[in-house]
Amino acid sequence: MQVVLSITIPFFAIIFLGSFFRFIKIFNEESSRILTKFALYITLPPYIFLNIIKSSNNKLINWEFIIRFEIITILILFSCYFFSKFNLKYNNENSSLFSLNAAYPNYGYLGIPLCILSFGENASIPISLILLSDSIVLFTITSYLAQINDFKNFRNFLINFYKIFKNPILLSVILGFFFLILDININIQIFNFLSILSVAAPPTALFAIGITLVSKINRNYIYPIILITIIRLFIHPTLIFLIFLVLPGNNIPNLWISTAILCSSLPVASNVFAMAGFYNSFLNQTSNSIMLTTILSTFTTPIVLYFLLNHYSL
Repeated sequence: MQVVLSITIPFFAIIFLGSFFRFIKIFNEESSRILTKFALYITLPPYIFLNIIKSSNNKLINWEFIIRFEIITILILFSCYFFSKFNLKYNNENSSLFSLNAAYPNYGYLGIPLCILSFGENASIPISLILLSDSIVLFTITSYLAQINDFKNFRNFLINFYKIFKNPILLSVILGFFFLILDININIQIFNFLSILSVAAPPTALFAIGITLVSKINRNYIYPIILITIIRLFIHPTLIFLIFLVLPGNNIPNLWISTAILCSSLPVASNVFAMAGFYNSFLNQTSNSIMLTTILSTFTTPIVLYFLLNHYSL
């Protein structure tokens, strides 16, 4: 447990430090937006890129691993979509965003730093594959479901699909795999420059998340928020655990399985709020879900990590 606490306490302490400085009004919502952009465009891309090219390239793409993970992703996405459509009586946009909240963990700002810190730089390969495949699958399907009866807005679907590949984090993943596959060496000055930037990635991203957490939950939306929280923090990692560890499989390293389980236990991704803003729907529910799942994950994620480090051999 000491090992887990040595990893998670400093990690989540930075989040609460951001919340504290927001609470005493040194930082505000605008500060969060600036820091988030700084992390997204300046520090996280080199952090991801360098960890990918420093990892082993013995096995870059494991299709069995990707397919298993995406089976659970798609299962959660469609189950939540139809549940919210018929039980909560949501329209297409709200249903698609409800399902995206439930299915999309915070890979970029939390998952990549936490997995690399917990399991080493070789974890950058599986978490990057998950980030890339999950983003394409989730945002493509969500964009389609949100406009399934509105063919005039098909252009919005194409815009969203295009935006997926404009994301600096995803571009850094693709570029990292390109350099790793072709075994391209980086100039030492460029490497050192990127290394200096990458050091700032985890604290900047985590501090920015903390600033956003100082707000009240709207009681009018408590039911869908609780449902999203249960699915996001408990059901998703349980299903990932079952599909990887209960069903027999071949040639999937334990490190990759541990990475999949850990990242599936993370809170709702901040990218979901950007999608809600694009459709101008489900905004309050999404912001509240991000806040609640992030706060609760400070307790649930260390438990998952403890299980992986102590009861599941890497």
